[in-house]
Amino acid sequence: SSLPSSSCSYNDAKEIRLKYGHSAAVPLYQKLVETYGDVTAATRIAASPGSIIRHDMACPLPSGADKYHLNACFVNRDGRYGRIKKNGKDENEGDDSFENEGNGENSNDEIMIAIQNLKVILKQSGYSCHEKIQRLFGVMEPLYVSSLFDSKDGFRNRRENKKEWNKAESLGLAQGPVYVTPVSSAPISQLPPMILDDIENDDQEGSSLRCLVAMFLLGFAVPRDILLKYLIGGEETIELLQFLGLAFPCEMDSSMIVPYVHIFPLQVQLLKSNDIDHSSDKEKESSDRQPKATTTTTMILVTDLHPTILSRTTVGQKEDGAVMYIGPDSLALVQHLPVRLHVQKVYQQRQQRNHKDMEEKQFGFRILDLCTGSGVQALSMLMSMSGIDPTVTATCVDVNDRALRFVRFNALLNGIDSDRIWTLKADLISGLCLDDVAGEGSSQEVDGKMNVIDALLHGALHMHKAGNFGCGNISAGLFNLILANPPFIPTPPRCIDEERRCISEDISKRYGLFSSGGSSGEEVLQCIVSMSSRLLQKEHGLLAIVSEFMNPPTADIDTTVSFNQDSLQSRHSQFLYKLRKWWEKGPSWLSVLPSSNENINEVCANDVGAVVARGLLFTNEVPISAETYAARRANNNQKEYLAWLHNLQTHGIQCVSPGLLYIQTISPQHTMMTANTPATTNAKLLLDVEHRLVPKCQELGSIWTPYNYKALLYTWCEWAVW
Repeated sequence: SSLPSSSCSYNDAKEIRLKYGHSAAVPLYQKLVETYGDVTAATRIAASPGSIIRHDMACPLPSGADKYHLNACFVNRDGRYGRIKKNGKDENEGDDSFENEGNGENSNDEIMIAIQNLKVILKQSGYSCHEKIQRLFGVMEPLYVSSLFDSKDGFRNRRENKKEWNKAESLGLAQGPVYVTPVSSAPISQLPPMILDDIENDDQEGSSLRCLVAMFLLGFAVPRDILLKYLIGGEETIELLQFLGLAFPCEMDSSMIVPYVHIFPLQVQLLKSNDIDHSSDKEKESSDRQPKATTTTTMILVTDLHPTILSRTTVGQKEDGAVMYIGPDSLALVQHLPVRLHVQKVYQQRQQRNHKDMEEKQFGFRILDLCTGSGVQALSMLMSMSGIDPTVTATCVDVNDRALRFVRFNALLNGIDSDRIWTLKADLISGLCLDDVAGEGSSQEVDGKMNVIDALLHGALHMHKAGNFGCGNISAGLFNLILANPPFIPTPPRCIDEERRCISEDISKRYGLFSSGGSSGEEVLQCIVSMSSRLLQKEHGLLAIVSEFMNPPTADIDTTVSFNQDSLQSRHSQFLYKLRKWWEKGPSWLSVLPSSNENINEVCANDVGAVVARGLLFTNEVPISAETYAARRANNNQKEYLAWLHNLQTHGIQCVSPGLLYIQTISPQHTMMTANTPATTNAKLLLDVEHRLVPKCQELGSIWTPYNYKALLYTWCEWAVW
């Protein structure tokens, strides 16, 4: 009885959908479609009773996808894939259509063929070429991109930034179309002019690209007759998209095709074998500070729709968490250079040692991606490193089954061998592995579950025995590189008080698995830092995290700062001290979920004194105050603003900043002493973190902004010197 009438506004319909769920809001959105002819995917999905089931159909996988290779397909004359021919005849000749009824009975070959055909169609349409999408949106490719990291004049003069770019010029630096904002539910009755105006005058590739951009970047439902006329493949491609659960006919009007996912093209810089410098140490002293010239390729990532479209953070019949869209934070670790420079240095050192230690040559390179989402961090690194080491493997961890399915789908879509990817469902906060990891070497279990570290070790041993882990032994630590984009928003907890509980429940529905970092914003971050001290290689391992950081230092801090009691009174060093403690103590659940695996002590240092590391934290020069942060999250709702502010104050959060954290393990023989540590002491600082403030640039945005070339230059220069 409290629901608004069917003549409610868009805001009313959105509120009902958020508070009471999809089904309650369907009649309201149907009325909006009838009244305004709304062609936004946001409204069409919300108006469809069956959209809950349709969400579950996205990104189907062949059974045994972890073992599947494309070996049952041939290429047709048009470049697309078909089934194996028997006796000179196509198995499915005369019926090339795809049907997905969501019953899980699609054959493995059909799914693999469909995935490969999608890849071909995206390529033929120019969707796999980020420069073409840039041109469509009027984004200029900077004239001096090649000189941005040019080693000629290079490193010495970069800080001067003699050539200034404005926002329009620097937009082209973004390695993906994060400058595109999907359209939310609104009374829009036709496609935007940039799609319609020149579609007839464009060539086939350009017209097809406009159709795909309208659907999978902008979030519009597109008339079927336009797709039949301009989309490469026409009806077959429409059926293909439906088969893969990526787009469906609108339930109210089957002449409209509605996208149910985002498809994001990401430009990846490729490391090549000639990027690894063979010069002497003296010659490399300056050249190591500069990234090598690289070529690029484009990978395609499928994610769930942006929250502005879904108005919810859960999808499907089981209310699974939505798979995070590709945002500025997703691209930060990809675009900023420290990870790539670290990898180059590791391989340079390996090549120097290979002739002395053949074991090292077989050691491989192993990546761990925590809170993986769509797999953007791990998959982009696998593609980037494929030219220098095709044996690199990645383990992707998430608490969300849906996310892990999307990771495997994205790996297949980008031609990454399935034996180079292992996915694991785990809850980092409780420390429990949620997958059924069975087999030899099983560890201590609680309620049938093993702890995360044991599960990762088990997976490493299993992959090694299968010949897929690329290593001669794992006694020096499981992973060379750990990447993480954890949930970090400090969401208000549910309250006993009735009114405040309703407010906190409304907030929690907007901030789901991929965004909520607990009431402190640090629950998952703490687990990642703590686990990494047990999982990283004990020398030349790297942990790279993109996150918002609570109460970051508001001044540069270097190794001259000691962690004595006096300095702890200063907020400048409190967060760095907290990082150190997390690193040293390890996960709190290790005492509750002890390991009984006889191999774990060889790999994960229970004696944290064996894991010595140094770190570099980058945050914005001007952090966001608690009041401003609460106002942004509350979205003009005074009651929510008070709830956000109360939660921040409860945790003593005075300011917040986006940032990047890099922690690099060094030789256990190194003893790091602070400036004020007595020379006679034997104390060893296990983690020494320095802090850098990224200079403010009003027009270019924050450290995460993909086109903020000044931030890219700053982190590169500081990392090189560090």
